[in-house]
Amino acid sequence: MANSQCDEPPSIRQEEGHLPPGTFLLIREDDAENHGQHRILLSPVPTRDPNEPLNWSTARKACNFTLVLAVTALIFTALTIQTIFWQLMVPDLQVTYTQLNWAISVNFVGLSMGCVVFIPLAKKFGRRPVYLVSTALMLVTSFWISRLESLTELYIANLLQGLAGATNESIVQITIADLFFVHHRGGMNALYMTMVMIGSFLSPMAAGTQAIRQGWRACYRTMGICNVILFVLFMFLYEETKYSKVIEGVSASAGPAGDAGDAQQVAVDNFKADRKSDLECPASRVQTNTAGDHELDYTIPMKTWRQRLSLWTYTPEPIWSYFYRPFIVLTTFPAVLFCAVQYACGIALLTIMASVISLVFPMPPYLFTAQQVGFMSIGPFVGNLIGSFYGGFFGDRSILFFARRNKGYYEPEMRLYILHLPALAFCGGPIMFGATVARGMHWIWPSIGGALFGFGLGSIGDAALTLVIDSYVDITGDAFTGVAFLRNAISIAVPFAISPWMQRSGLTNMFIACGFLGLAITMTIIPMVMYGKKIRFVVLPNPASGDPSDGKTWGDGTQLRRAGSRHLA
Repeated sequence: MANSQCDEPPSIRQEEGHLPPGTFLLIREDDAENHGQHRILLSPVPTRDPNEPLNWSTARKACNFTLVLAVTALIFTALTIQTIFWQLMVPDLQVTYTQLNWAISVNFVGLSMGCVVFIPLAKKFGRRPVYLVSTALMLVTSFWISRLESLTELYIANLLQGLAGATNESIVQITIADLFFVHHRGGMNALYMTMVMIGSFLSPMAAGTQAIRQGWRACYRTMGICNVILFVLFMFLYEETKYSKVIEGVSASAGPAGDAGDAQQVAVDNFKADRKSDLECPASRVQTNTAGDHELDYTIPMKTWRQRLSLWTYTPEPIWSYFYRPFIVLTTFPAVLFCAVQYACGIALLTIMASVISLVFPMPPYLFTAQQVGFMSIGPFVGNLIGSFYGGFFGDRSILFFARRNKGYYEPEMRLYILHLPALAFCGGPIMFGATVARGMHWIWPSIGGALFGFGLGSIGDAALTLVIDSYVDITGDAFTGVAFLRNAISIAVPFAISPWMQRSGLTNMFIACGFLGLAITMTIIPMVMYGKKIRFVVLPNPASGDPSDGKTWGDGTQLRRAGSRHLA
C-alpha cells in the first residue's frame, strides 16, 4: 500500500492533499531501467495534443519568446530614457526638473492602471491581441513625444506610454508559464530580466549619444521606427500561447497506482525528438513503446497558419472577476506579496538612483553631458546581467541539486537558498553609491555601487518572479497583475520625494536609509524559506469560485476528480 502510494505521480498525490501547490517530484531514480540514473520529470505534465505550447518545438518557442524579449527591451527603453534627456528638455520645453519628475510619476500611474486593465483581457481574449495593442500604443506615443511642444502633452503621452508598457510586466510571466516547464522557467526569467536591464541601462547609453548628436527628439523617432518593425513581426510571426485544454478526470479505481504513475510521469531524457536540442516537449514525432514515454496524438489536427495567427482566442469564462482577483491574490498569498515587495523595493531604489544620476552628474564636480550620464548605466547593467544569470540559470541548476537532496521533490522556496550574496549586494550597493557621489569621488566608485545593487536586484528579482510562477502557476496572471500594480503604485510617490529628501538629509544619509530599507525587505527571505511550504499547505486557491482565498484546491485538483473533465483557459 505504501509503495503504490509512493509510485503515484505528483499530480495525483496533490489531488489527495499530500502535497501543497508547487511541490512535486522533479527527479526520479529508476534503478531497474536506468541503473540508478536520475530522471527529470516534466511539470506541468503536457497533454498529447501537438498544438499545446508546451509541446512546441524549440525553434517555435524561440521565435515566439524572442519577439517577447525584444518588445520587453523596447518597452523598458521607453520607460527609462526620458531622465537622460532632462538636461536637454528643460530649455527646449521651458520646464523645470521638478515638473519632469512629476512626468515620471504620471508614467508610473499609467503602469499601475495598465496591468489591471489589460491583463484580464489577455486571459479572456488571448495574449496575442494584448501584445499587438501594447506595441501599437507604444508606436503612437513614441512618435508623439518626438513632436510634442508642451508639458501637458508630455504628461498625457507618458500616461499612455505607461498604459502600453504595463502589459509587459505581467503578460511575459504568463507567456513563460504557457511555454516552459518548471526547470526552465528560471532561465527564461533570467532572459526576461536581461532584456529589462538592456532597456533600463544599455539603451540609455545609446540614447544619450544620439541625443548629443541629433537631439533628444531623434531618439523617440528611432524608437518609433523600432516599434513599427516589431508590430509587423508580431502580426505575422507571434503565435497565440493561450491554450484551452480538456483534462480528463482521474478515476480512483482505474487500476493499480503504480500503473497510473508510469502513465503520467514524463521524463526529459525519454523524449525522442527530431533534434536533440528539443528538450521542452517538442512537437516532433516520438517513436516508443514504453509506457513512461510521452507520445503526441497526431490524430489531433494541427492548427493552420491562419488559426495560429488569429487576432483573438476567446473563452467563455466571465471576465469581471479578473479585474478584482489580483488584489485578493496580492493580499491573500504571502508568496505573491513577498515577490511584490521585493520587486517594488528594487524598482523604487532603481528609480532613486536614476533620478540622482540625472540631477547630480550634470552639476559640478562631474559636469557630465547627456551622453556621459547615459554611460553611468554601465555599472548597474553589468551587475544586473550577472545577477540575472546567477538567479536564473544557476538557480535552475541549483534546484536540481536541492531536489536530489530532498528525495527528488522540488519546493519553490529552493530558489531562495542561493540569495545570501545578492541580499548583501542589494543593501550595500546603494550605500556605496550615495556615499561616493556625495563626496564627489571618481565616477568609477558610484558605478561599482550601482553594479553591486544591480547584481542583487537581478538575482532576487529573478528568484522571486520564478517562485510565484512555480508556486501558483494557475493564478500567474492574477499574481503578476497584483505584483505590477504594487510595484508601480509605490514608484508613483518616489519622484515626488527625491528632491526634498535629498535636500533635507543629503545624499549619504538618504542612501544609507535606502540601504537599510533594502536590508529589511531582503530579510523577509528567511521566513519565506522557513515557512513558505507550510503557508502553501494552508492557502489553496480556487479559480472556479472566483475567490482565490476560499481554501479549496486550485486548478486540476480534487474538483477535477469529482467533475470528470473540465475546460481550462
